[in-house]
Amino acid sequence: MIIKKISRNKLYLSTEEIMDISPFIKQKYGLKVNDDISSLYDNISYEAALEKGIFLISLKDRTKKELYKKLEEKYQNKNSIKKAIKKLEELGYINDLDYSISYIKNKKYGKNRITYNLIQKGIEKKIVELAYEELETEENIDDKRLETLIKKNEKKLTYKNSDLKKEEYLKQLKEEQKFIQFLARQGFSLDKIFEKIKEYKSHF
Repeated sequence: MIIKKISRNKLYLSTEEIMDISPFIKQKYGLKVNDDISSLYDNISYEAALEKGIFLISLKDRTKKELYKKLEEKYQNKNSIKKAIKKLEELGYINDLDYSISYIKNKKYGKNRITYNLIQKGIEKKIVELAYEELETEENIDDKRLETLIKKNEKKLTYKNSDLKKEEYLKQLKEEQKFIQFLARQGFSLDKIFEKIKEYKSHF
């Protein structure tokens, strides 16, 4: 495995791989054009992936899967990528449970949508469930978010009022149905939506 070219902190290898490296790695191994790095390849790719991983995480929080995909774009040595990610986990740079807890706290969606989004990010469902357990207020989180949305949109709710004409009442009913569909898309269960709307209306 020969270094064909070194340019802007990139190694161009005889295997057609273009590997991102830092000036530190370049200096550490004394890398030069025409060097055979076959025996050093695993170490170099691991250290490069580790440094790149730390840099990517410094830009924004990422799940294990998201980081793996980003590193896979830069490095072909999958074992080195896995090793780098494992090290980052050990160092506390990656933690899917902490990521899930933070995500839950910072989103206004219901549990169903949050769970779906986190699973799409590569987090196992059991970790998402554990995150809710860690917060110890799983039901309260959903309830409070739903109650807030209902209160903000109370004008869309339908109230039985004898003064309303039939057409006006049906118009309001349609608005409420649209609002219920909106809440469902936000990840709240229909049972909970109906329960909270009924509860809210009972105060008027």
